[in-house]
Parts: sequence; structure tokens; C-alpha cells
Amino acid sequence: MVQLVIPGMRRWFSLGLLFPALAGGAEPAGWSMRVWQTGSGLPNNNITSIAQTADGYIWVATSGHLARFDGIHFEEFTSKGLLPMYSGYTARASALLSDRDGGLWLAMVHGPVVRLDSDHTEIFTNSLPEFVAQGIVQDGDGAIWITYHGGIVCRIDHGRVNQFTEQDGLPVKFDCALASDEKGRVWFAKDGRVGVYRHQHFETVADSLPKSAVITRADGGGIWVCSARELFKCDDSGQLHSVGVFTVSSNTTVTALFEDASHAVWIGTTASGLLRYDGSRFETVPTSHSSISSVFEDRKGNLWVGTGGGGLDRIQPRAFVMETTETGLPFDTVQSVCEDSAHTIWAVTQNSMLACQRDGRWSTVSTNANWPGGRPTCVTAGGDGVWIGTAAGVVYFLKDGKFTGTGLTNSSGGRVVRGLLNDAAGDLWILADDPESVQCLHGGQLKTFPLPSNLGVLRAIVEDPAKNIWIGSSKGCLLRIRDGIVTDETTNVAGASTSIRALAVTADGTLWIGYASGGLGRFKDGHFARIASARGLFNDYISQIVADDAGWLWLDSDRGLFKVKQEDLAEVAAGRLDRVQSIHYGEGDTLPSLQANFGQVPGVWRSHDGKLWFPNRTALVVVTLQNLRENSDPPPVLLKEVIMDDTRVAAYGGTISVQPLPDVQKPQAPLRLPPRLHRLEFQFTALCFDAPENVRFQYRLLGFDNHWLDSDGDRSARYPRLNAGGYEFQVRVRNGVGSWGEPCAFAFAVTPFFWQTWWWRLAVFVVFTCSVIVLVRYISFRRLRSQFHALEQQAALDKERARIARDIHDDLGGSLTQIKLLFELALRQRAEPGKIDLLGQEGLATTRRTIKSLDEIVWAVNPQNDTLPHLIEYIGQFAIEFLSHAGIRCRVDLPHNPVNWNVTPETRHNLFLVVKEALNNVIVHAEATEVWLRVAATDQLLTINIEDNGHGFAPGANNHFADGLSNINQRMSEIGGQASINGHSGTGTVVSLKLPKPGGK
Repeated sequence: MVQLVIPGMRRWFSLGLLFPALAGGAEPAGWSMRVWQTGSGLPNNNITSIAQTADGYIWVATSGHLARFDGIHFEEFTSKGLLPMYSGYTARASALLSDRDGGLWLAMVHGPVVRLDSDHTEIFTNSLPEFVAQGIVQDGDGAIWITYHGGIVCRIDHGRVNQFTEQDGLPVKFDCALASDEKGRVWFAKDGRVGVYRHQHFETVADSLPKSAVITRADGGGIWVCSARELFKCDDSGQLHSVGVFTVSSNTTVTALFEDASHAVWIGTTASGLLRYDGSRFETVPTSHSSISSVFEDRKGNLWVGTGGGGLDRIQPRAFVMETTETGLPFDTVQSVCEDSAHTIWAVTQNSMLACQRDGRWSTVSTNANWPGGRPTCVTAGGDGVWIGTAAGVVYFLKDGKFTGTGLTNSSGGRVVRGLLNDAAGDLWILADDPESVQCLHGGQLKTFPLPSNLGVLRAIVEDPAKNIWIGSSKGCLLRIRDGIVTDETTNVAGASTSIRALAVTADGTLWIGYASGGLGRFKDGHFARIASARGLFNDYISQIVADDAGWLWLDSDRGLFKVKQEDLAEVAAGRLDRVQSIHYGEGDTLPSLQANFGQVPGVWRSHDGKLWFPNRTALVVVTLQNLRENSDPPPVLLKEVIMDDTRVAAYGGTISVQPLPDVQKPQAPLRLPPRLHRLEFQFTALCFDAPENVRFQYRLLGFDNHWLDSDGDRSARYPRLNAGGYEFQVRVRNGVGSWGEPCAFAFAVTPFFWQTWWWRLAVFVVFTCSVIVLVRYISFRRLRSQFHALEQQAALDKERARIARDIHDDLGGSLTQIKLLFELALRQRAEPGKIDLLGQEGLATTRRTIKSLDEIVWAVNPQNDTLPHLIEYIGQFAIEFLSHAGIRCRVDLPHNPVNWNVTPETRHNLFLVVKEALNNVIVHAEATEVWLRVAATDQLLTINIEDNGHGFAPGANNHFADGLSNINQRMSEIGGQASINGHSGTGTVVSLKLPKPGGK
């Protein structure tokens, strides 16, 4: 149903009324600027000179500091590190030059000129003035020219310094500017004159310029000359041609002049910033400071600007523009954007304002008196006009300045239009809520499609090449409409657990789904895959999706804008690739922290000129793809340092010598590290200045981990203790849009501990073999010894058994034989009772002796008595009983608590027999009335003294003691003891027995 929005409202409006002013914002600047200041690591914000050495490093001289820059970090060099032999000089270089041989020249503040390279340092002081150097150039012959404040010019040629004077054709007064042209000739500008040095003389070719002028080489020959507010071109013949006059503030002088690779001329001034001349006009380029000291272009075409207080600026053609209220938008937050057939950009802001942009200027439409009413929610192009959705359930169509209003079917006036899609057939698809509905305007008629329940808010709609209409909702539902039939495809895309924010279709028919917290979905030919941050996606909250012509898929998210190769996404979906490479655009690309907007369709739009328009919470971001400075060639990768346990063991020098450390780029031999290392760290970098944040590193340590590891943004690799052996550390880089480059390699070896060396292992093997032999022999000998000991024990046992048998035979056997004879005699003397009585008494006495002998034998055999206390007790008791039967008084002195030795049966038996023999000698031979038995025992010695008061004996006499002493000594010797007998006639006798503790020392 087609109807007017408001009854009686006119349908026709003039374009003049629709766009009354087209005011409200200037054209966005065409240049982007990135600034590095002290907060970014720059030593000082006052830049004096910039150069790039052969290895790719950018060198920056500031007032008082010198540093080299890899795109991320500034590495500062001190005077002590650069000039250790000239500690009085400071590393305050006012001019820098990278020569053709790879050296870096520093013109110092107080006169000296220094040339640095990795092999040595040259310092030139003779004939150089004590002034601040202004500039330094190299001529075609390799000679170095330096200009100083005050107009002095010096040349260093093969180590010789020559200072030029007025006699050489050089004016005396005013500062001098030098430049070397394509032919290697040196030009000068001084005191209003311009000239060239040839034939060992300065020749003036023009003398009508202002006193102060700067010059630079010109592509195609000659030089550029800038004086006051005018730019000249001086050809090879010396003819000056004015190319234009530019406007700067008063009291402004030109300080820097440079021609870039595109033949544009850059002009730096003291107070009016930076200007650019492109061959037709001058434009002012924004910089961080109005005072410009130097301009330099690196090998990749980046323009570097040194300022007098604003730090270091990198100038590039602007690829990202932030459309905000400052550029004319009525509100910073845009929720829907499109471009009509007239190339006008239309935008609906979050506060329900409709605006359009023509010729780079914004105009608000919905506030004009001609606006038909209602709050705009979304806008799309179609039918040579634009469709405008509103919050009142009405869609306007604007064409040729005329509005037509279409109300939604069954609208109560409160339904909000969320999305519009103009399909390939020219039909308009409308998403609305309160309640959710999908309608199609075809031939002036609205058709409503039945929908499943509980869909949530309809947030996205897109058409694929097969004419399918796809719709996504806030509850993760995915619908497909084909030939008027609605199909729920939610189950084919892994359920409805994650909210859908955006849908997009690429030319190959792939459906891309942007999820809230679920990453990016890919649905093609019935196969679905989801790629999230775990697989390399920059952010999982995807709000806008659009493809470019170079195979990239651009994604706007909660954390800003990034892009991914469609090919990589397909490879990950197929399982042939583990991760994708996301290229994020942020502060390094002059984009602040962004958060994509979503909820209305269309969101992102691709305009006819290839620009991409992304609605964000704080701005409408416009991407000019052709201005993106992206190089598929990988940047140079360098290994900067090797650190072992917090100590540098190797470093990269480049133009700086790192002696005495090994230079990682010039290894004489593989570095040998001691075995005691606990941690090894490699620090590396890539010299990339376009988008250093998107550089990715992979590394590996051959001999430890042979597969590539991602550095995850860190520019270092750490390894724990390494085993002895040879290793090679490799690191490679890619800049995000290209392939991996050739790796940078560094070989080293970890020396072994002495016990890991071959000779030590050989020695250990020999020692081990000998030890085995010794051990085998020891075990064999021990077994033999054990067997011998067992044989000894068996022999001792046999000996003891033989002794017992002998004692039983000799003593008991003899006594029993005697008793037998006495009984036989008694039987024969039956007739004589007196003799029987005498024989009985004698037999009884013999029986008692036999019992006593048996008791002694049992005591000697019983193992319970194998202790010294039992021995002492038994000897004492025996002595008392034995002597009492003989009528001799016995006095005993025994220890109360004798030490507890173990005494073998053999020792007990022999020692007892020795004591018995001594006591028996007293009874039989000494005629004593009293005997003293004294026993003493220590931890190591047993002493037994037997002393009587008999008549004694004469030593050496052939008497009864001779045989007794011999028996006593023999028995004591058998058990390891000693015996001594001391006595004299009439004084008694002392028998002393000493027995060491068995096994004692």
C-alpha cells in the first residue's frame, strides 16, 4: 500500500530547499600524521637531523641526543659509547649523513666530524671550526661537505680536511646551504647567490636572490631553490625559473627543502609549518609543531619531518578520515550510511538526523523546513534515489527532490524500521520491530512474510548472488527467504546461541556472519565454519563486514577496524591452516580507539570510488584504500642482542661497533657459551615504518625446537637451560599483508661441563670397567673369604668337639674307669668289709670329682655362659670351692659390674683350665694357707692375679713350676693372652693372667 505520510503534505520539494547551504565542514585533510615524542621513547622533541643507514635504521639527532629507530623503539647512544677515546665530546650531532659506503657521518655541535661503521670510528678535528654544523652532503667523488653557522664550508676528502675561503669563490658573509645534484656536483646558496663547485672553484650562476635561501637536488637535473616565499627551479645551466609563490606568516624563514620520489617539493619553515608543492599548487601539511628543522624520505617512501619541539612526524597520504561534528556531521555517532547514484553520501546519526555529503561538505536534511517529519533510523540507495526508514513505521523515498511516503502494513505508528535492502530486482526489503516483521515492497505493494517466533531483534539483511535473502537476529537466528518461502537455517550454522550483528555476501556466494562474542562465521555450499580470536581473529565482536577488490574482508568490531584475507579464512575453515593474520588499524594509523556501531541496515557501505564507510560510536570512518601504504615484501629482520643470564654476550652493531662483544651480523665463528647458563634471551626487531604494529615474528631454535613459534607481538624469545651442543636461532617476519621472509640466523654452541666431554666419558668408562673388575674380584675374594671363614668355623667347631671328646675321654672316661675298677675290687673283697668300706669311700670321692668335671665341661660348652661376667663369676666360685676342700683360705676381689664381653667357649675353657692349673699348683706344691684371687676388667683388657703365701719357687729352677708355667703359657697364647709367674723362695707366688678383648684394639 502506497500512501502519503501526512494528509495534505506536498509531495514535491525543490533541490534548493532540500540543500539550502551545503555548509558545515571543510574538506578533510589529505595527509595523515603520526608523531613520536618523548613519551614514545624519543630522547628529545627538538629534532636537528634525520638519516637512514644501509641496514634500514632511521637515525635521529636531537639537541643533546642521538638515537636509532626501528619503527617501535628508539635506541639511544651516549658519547661514552660512541666516542670512548674522546670523553670530552658529547654526542650532540647537529647534522647526519649516510654515505654510499654504509657509514654514518655525524657533524657534532662543537666542531668534530665523526664517521661510524661497524669496523672502526673515524674522528676529524683538524682545521674544523668550533661552530654548530648546519648541513652535510656527499659529492660524486665521495668527499664529504659540511656547512657551519657563520657561512664556513669544509670538505673532507680521503681523510684530508679543507676549509674554503673567499679566494675559492665562496662569499664570506651569511650562512651557506649546500646540495649535491644527480651528477654529484655540489651547489651552494649564500648571500643571495646560487652557484656550483667545479674546477676546484665555486662559480656563481645567479645573484639576485634574497640573502637567505635553501636548496636541494632536483630530479632530472639541477636543484630547487627556495628563498623567502618563492620556489625556483635551477637547471643544469644555472638558469633560475620561478615555479610559484606561497603564503606564510611574517618573520618566517625557510629551514628545509626536499624533493620526494613523486617529484613533489616539501618546504619546512621556522614558524609556518610544512608546505608541499605538487607541481601545480602549494598546500599546507599538518605537523606536530610549526617549526620544521629537517625533512627526509626513507626507502619505502615515508616522509619524516623533524620539528623544533613537536618531536618526529611521519607524513603519509591519509587513508583514514574521521567524519565527525568537526567535519560537518550533525552528530558524531552514525548508525546507517549509503551512496546514491549521484555519488552523494547519506548518513543517519544516532540522534535521528539525516545528513548528506557533496563535494566533501555535509548538510543536514532532516532539520530543514521541507523535511516531511519523523525520526530517520536508516537509509539506503535504490531506484536513482534513496530510501529512508523512520521510527514511526514509515519509509520515505527521495528522488529528484521529491518525497514519497510508504507506511508499513498493519502499522500502528509505533513500529521502528531497523533495516532496508534494495535487492538486485529493485524490490525494497524492510526490517521492523514492535513486533518483528519482514516486508517486501514490490510493484508498489507490500508483502509481509510469516516468521518463526522468538527471533529477537532483526539486525541484518543481505542478498546473495543466487537471489536468496538472508536475515540475522539478536538471538542468533538465521533465516533465508527464497521464492517467497522463509526457511530457518539456524541449525545449519551451529545453533542460535550467539547474537548476529552483521551479514555480508562476497562475489563467490560466501555468506559471512558477524557475531557478538562469537567471531566470524563462514557459510558456503552448506558448510559452516566459525573463526574466532583463538584462530587469529583480532576481535570476536563483529559489527560490520565488507569486502574489497584485493581479496580482503574488512571487519569493524568492538575494538576497532581490521581486515583478514578471505583466502586465509577459507583455508582455516577447511582445516588447512591453523590461524589467520589480522591486520588491525589503530593509533599507529591515526585512528583513535574505535567501537563499531550496529543494529541498523545498511551499516558499512562501499562507495563508487572504492572508499569504505564504517559507522562507529565516535565517528564515521572513511577508508581510502588506494592511500594504504602496504608492502607485501617482508621488512628487514635483525637480531639485536643475545643475553645470557642478564648479561649481553653478542649484539648487533650495524654502523656502530659493539666490540669487544661479538657482532651477531658478522660472526667470526659460532659463539661458544658456558654450560652454566640458566636463561638465554634473543631480542630481535624488524625495520618497518609503514605499519610496525602489524609486523609478525616467528622464531625457532634448531637443536631445541625445530618448528616455528609465534612471538605474539613480543620482540624477544627466551629459552631455559640448554644442553651442550650446537644450535642455530632463526627468526623471520611478515608485515601482515605478505608472505614470510627469509629468516635471520645466528649459530652458537653451548660448551659441555667437563663430565659431558668425550675424554671424561672415556675416563668414566675406563674407571667403570676397572671398578667392575675390582668389584668382581672383591666379590670373588669375599666369597672365598666367606668360604674360608666357614671352613675356619667348621674347623673350630671340629676342634671344640674334639676337645670336648678328649676331655670327656680323658677326664670323665678315666674317672668312670677308676670308679669301675673300685667297684670291681669291692666285689672281690666281699670277705673283708674294711677294705670294701675303704674302696667305697674312694669310689665316692672319685664320683664327686667326675661330677665336678662334668659340670666344668657343661659350663664350658653352654653358649649362655659366653660372656665375661659369667666367666668371672664361675672362676670366683670355683676358686672358693676348690681351695676350701684343700683347707686353704681364699680371698676373692671381683669387679661388681664387669664389662660385658663376648667370650668364646674355647677361650672360657682354656682360661678356666689356666686358673685351675694355677690353683692346683698352689694346693699341691705351695703349702700355702691363704690365696688371693683378684680380677680386673676394662673395656679392652681382662686381668686375673692369683697370689699365695706359700714357700714360693726359684725362677729358672727345674722344679714343678716349669711344666705348669709351660702349660699356662701355651694355653694363654692359644687364646691370645699372656701369663707371668713371679715368686721367690719363701715369699709366695703371683700368677698374673692378661687377656685382651677379642677383636679389640
